[in-house]
This record gives sequence, C-alpha cells and structure tokens, in this order.
Amino acid sequence: MSIAAEIEKYSDVVVSYLDRDGYPISFSTTMRYSEGKLIIEKPPYLNPPKKITVLLNHITPLPTGGYTDRRYLMMKGEALTEGNTIIFKPFKQYGWDEKTKPFFQYCEERVPQAKSYVTRLSKALGRQVKPRLPTLQLLFRATRFPFLTATAAPVLIGVGTAAYLGYFDPLLFILTLVGASLIHLALNMTNDYYDTKLGADPANITPTPFSGGSRILHYGLMTPKQLLSLIVLFYGVGIAIGLYLAFLRGLIPILAVMTTGVLISIFYTAPPLKLAYRGLGELAVGIGFGPIIVLGSHYVQTQFFSLEALVASIPIGILIMLILYVNEIPDAPYDKAAGKLTLVTRLSRENVLKGYKLSLAATYAVIVAAVALRLAPPTTLIALATIPKAISTVRNVAQTYGNPYLMIPALASNINVATLTGLLHAAGFFLWALISFTINL
Repeated sequence: MSIAAEIEKYSDVVVSYLDRDGYPISFSTTMRYSEGKLIIEKPPYLNPPKKITVLLNHITPLPTGGYTDRRYLMMKGEALTEGNTIIFKPFKQYGWDEKTKPFFQYCEERVPQAKSYVTRLSKALGRQVKPRLPTLQLLFRATRFPFLTATAAPVLIGVGTAAYLGYFDPLLFILTLVGASLIHLALNMTNDYYDTKLGADPANITPTPFSGGSRILHYGLMTPKQLLSLIVLFYGVGIAIGLYLAFLRGLIPILAVMTTGVLISIFYTAPPLKLAYRGLGELAVGIGFGPIIVLGSHYVQTQFFSLEALVASIPIGILIMLILYVNEIPDAPYDKAAGKLTLVTRLSRENVLKGYKLSLAATYAVIVAAVALRLAPPTTLIALATIPKAISTVRNVAQTYGNPYLMIPALASNINVATLTGLLHAAGFFLWALISFTINL
C-alpha cells in the first residue's frame, strides 16, 4: 500500500508538542503526501518546534452504540515549518488496526508496558500506584466464582444418589456444598498463582472469559502474598468443614476422600507434580470433580459408598473434564510455549475433536447404561435432553477451533452443556426419591 493510501485510512490528524514554555499544545489538522513529503496544515498563529508528535486516528461509531473499524498510527519526528504548512519527517512510529489485531489482544500485549509505566509513576510520586478493583469484584475475579457450578453439580449428584437410596439430610448437604465450594475456589486461585509463577498466564495474550485464568497477579491487582493468604484461608475453612463432617459421619473414609481431593487440587499446577503441565490435568479434574466429590457427598449422607454413586460420578466427571479440555484449545499455543503440555497441546486438531465427541458420547452412554443396569432410576434419562445442545456445541467448537475470540460462544455453550446435564442428572435422582416418598406416604 502506498503512503498516500495509508494516510487516507485515517479520518483524523492531531499534532502535539511542547511549546517553548513547556506547555502541551495540540491541534487538529489534515495531512497529505506529495512529492515524497508528508505535508501537514497548521494554523498561522502556531509555530511548532523541531520535534512533534502526529497522531493519525480513525473510529466508526455504530448507530446501536459502540464503535468499530478502529485504528491509529502514532508518529514522532522532525518538523520544518514553511508558511502555513509543516514538512514532517517521522523517525519513530507505532500503531494498531483492529482488522489485523483484536482490541483485547492488543491490550494484553501492552500489559508489560503498562506495568512499567506504573512502576515509573510510583517512583516519581514516592508512593505505590497500582490498579484497583472494589473488594467484592476483586474476590469475584480472583476466585472465578461462576465456575462453582462445576462443584454444585457433582455434590447434587452425590446427594441425589443418596436420596435415591433413601438418605437425605439438608444440613449435611449444605455443609458439604460449602466445604467443597471453598476448596474449589482455593483450587482456582492456586492454579492462577502457579500459572503466573510458571509463565503460562503471562505468555497468553488472548485470554477469554473462560480461559487464560483470572490474571489478577499478571495485572498487578493483587500481590502473590495476598493471593497466598486467600488460598490458605479458603483451604483452611473448607478443610475445617471437611474435618467436622469426618468426625461426625465417618473419620477414615471422609478424610481419605477429602485428602485425595485437596492434594489433586493443589498439585494440579503446583510443583513438583504439576499434573496439568504433564498432560495429566484432565484426568485429575475428571477424578476430582467426578468420583471424589460425588462419592464424598454420598458418603456424608449415607455413611457408605455405593455402586450407584460411583457409576453416577462418571458422566459428571467427564463433563467437568471437558470444560477444562475445550477451554485449553484457545490457550494451547501459549501453554505449549510455556511448557504447560496439556492434553490438547499433545494432540492434533482432528484428535482433539475426536476425543471431545467420544467423551460426550460416553457421558450419555453411561447415563443410559446405569438405568439399564438398574443402578439409576429411569427419571435420570432427562439428562439426555441436552444431546441436541451438545451436538450443536461440538459443531461450533469445530468451526471456531483455534480462534480465541470466535470460540467464546462455543466455550460458554460447552460449560452450559456440562452444567445443565449434571443438574438434570441430579434432578432425576431427586425426582425418583420424591416419587417414592409420595407413594409410600
């Protein structure tokens, strides 16, 4: 593209400089390219110094609100005044065009520059300057609170299988849910702590609402010490609830389940095991959010493990594993560069999609098989209602594979499939228990 054509891409031109008294001056103008020179119009009453900055900018407002077609080019250079024009010779330039680089990626790439600026500003002011969020919003982001559906569904399935067998205590259910949720939130923060420390999150320049972590350390919203304090607090309270349930309902079985779950949650990213970095993260998540939570929740209610609960834990374990699995797709290039060799980084696109389809098929097959083997009531088949949504999600993942921002709807849909299927599966157990209770009245 010629220089003249490049200039025409921008609708606004602004010249900025410091005048002889040190005051900043800016004026809007026009610029053209003629006979090998960049020529800028200037007001007759202004006399810019030799060094100036020229900003070329374009933005198209949308009738419905917001903007599109955004781009800018910043140039620093020398100015030679000739009458009411400036002959401009740039010696440094940088810019951005959202047609070639999405806005959110551009912002992520500038994070190191922003942190460097904040550091220099802190030194200049003699006090620490840092980005801030309101406390509740910061906690919401740090813990990745919305992902708690991944805990709620397996707890409900564990309690649902107990209700199916004739056991249900609402207080024990609430305590189990709270304890498991706190450990899950601690897991999320531990994951962010080590992914930042080990370089996976800083390497990722295209995070989404569902992948790339909370980035609270990477953005400087919290210090590592502050995050570690929260991690210890959440683990501590969650484990305390678990210990109470263990002494109340069965010391050795509940301690064994809880200890296994906590260790998996910590060593998912923490050294020396770093399960997620060795291609074992998906398996760990499947076990942790499947058999561990379901069997633990079931035992708290019944004081025994059952084959019904074990079989019921398989579909939700696969579904929660698939949340991680699909969320790893947009992160794969950065994870691989940082040495986080997840399962997705080790497989081809075709095999990743094949694994996704087979895992979903296995999920629904186990639900049907459990009913056929009389290990689950017929009402649990309502979980099959999400099959059309699952098929649509597979198609969307395949169509947008590898494009982080285009994948966002597919990532959300995948989470919805896992959550809704798990909740419907749990509802099937509770519904049968309610029917049985009503009949026996």
